[in-house]
Formats: sequence, structure tokens, C-alpha cells
Amino acid sequence: MDGDIKWDGRATIVYPIICALAGFFAGMFGVGGGIVKGPLMLAMGVHPKVSSASSACMIFFTSFTATTSFIVFGLLVPDYAFVCLFIGFTATFVGQIVLFYLMNKYQRNSYIAFSIGGVVLLSACLMTIQSMVSLAEGDHHHNSGGSGGICGKGS
Repeated sequence: MDGDIKWDGRATIVYPIICALAGFFAGMFGVGGGIVKGPLMLAMGVHPKVSSASSACMIFFTSFTATTSFIVFGLLVPDYAFVCLFIGFTATFVGQIVLFYLMNKYQRNSYIAFSIGGVVLLSACLMTIQSMVSLAEGDHHHNSGGSGGICGKGS
């Protein structure tokens, strides 16, 4: 059926390996699970609505676990947390309304695939910028015990 995964000899080996690596990196670094598996599911032929919902669910649990870890270790800055929570819910709400409108108006599911691709591209660009800023700062944060990000207590 349309939207079902097309399994063959190669897919049976490659897809689980990619998913395991995505899960590993999600656990180690807090990124990768939903953001890698969303495009992977699209490549596997999964319907875009199913891929989007599954990715969002994976990202929700990864984010919840990361936030819980920050709270437990006392690394969460409450001011940033409330602002990010508000921005996240607002952006998600507006994005859902816009995407729902576009899909109903033009009867195309490709907007979901484009939005997933846009999020992956934006994430890659922002992580690259953060890495370059951290490299440009040198060892300053490493020696002072800070994380180099905006959320650490050492910032």
C-alpha cells in the first residue's frame, strides 16, 4: 500500500543500523533521534503525515529527557526555560496552523517533507555556527568549567 515501508535485503540491514546510530547520538548529545529518523522515514516511503507525527513524538521524548537531566543536575536556567517553552509552543502552534492551511488549500503532503527538510537544514546551520563560535572562543570556557552554551551555569 501507499505509505508502507518497502523492505528488501538492503533495507533490512541499513535502516536498523541508521536508526541505532541516530538513537545513540540522540542519547549522547541530545540530537538526532527524530531529526534523523524523520527524513529517513520519508526515504523509506513512509507517508509524510506518519513520518512527521513519529518524528515529533521522538523529539518530544528526547527533549523531555534532556530537560529532566538538566533539572536533576541543576543546570537549567529557569528564565531561559520559560522563554524557550513559550517560544516552542507558540512556534509549534503557528506552524501547525499554517501547514494545515497549506495542505488543505493545495491538497499536497509535500509541505510536510519540505518542513522536515527545512528544520534539518536550520538545525545543521545553527549547530555549525555554535561549533564555530565555541572554537573561536578557544579554551576559555573549558578552563572556567562552563559549557560554552547559553544554558550552562558557567556562561
